[in-house]
Amino acid sequence: MDGLNFAREGGRLQGELAVARMPRLEDLLEEHSGIVHYVIVGAVNAQGRPVLDVRTEATLPLLCQRCLGRMDYELRRKSRFVLVEGHQDLPDVSEEDPNIETIAADALADIPDIIEQEVVLGLPIAPMHPQGACESAVKMPRDDKPSPFAVLERLKRP
Repeated sequence: MDGLNFAREGGRLQGELAVARMPRLEDLLEEHSGIVHYVIVGAVNAQGRPVLDVRTEATLPLLCQRCLGRMDYELRRKSRFVLVEGHQDLPDVSEEDPNIETIAADALADIPDIIEQEVVLGLPIAPMHPQGACESAVKMPRDDKPSPFAVLERLKRP
């Protein structure tokens, strides 16, 4: 795909991508299944630069770090990319605006890779159910037997 022409002509691309085709998600998900829906829309911003708006949506099975149970995470991510002609036109990291993502237009050759990156960036670092919503909290069995360390209590000096 020619990203610059796509953006300048106001192109629109939408589709679905199977999670099973995203190897970087393998260790991040409870199951390696599901579908990611995406929409890529080209435009020209107020400064006359070609941009792409990328939206990804999916319901992904994650592992809750509080209860270690499965939780379905609703991923809704929107990103805007400013396209530049080549790698030499990319801004210096120290001068780059943190709110604007600049990428080389030729990076758009691999749409599944871009969608996979967006999904990885949209996942929480430590996914957890809302407070009090964990259903499978680990419960430790309680015995009514006296603790074997209770004998040590008698050895304490007054």
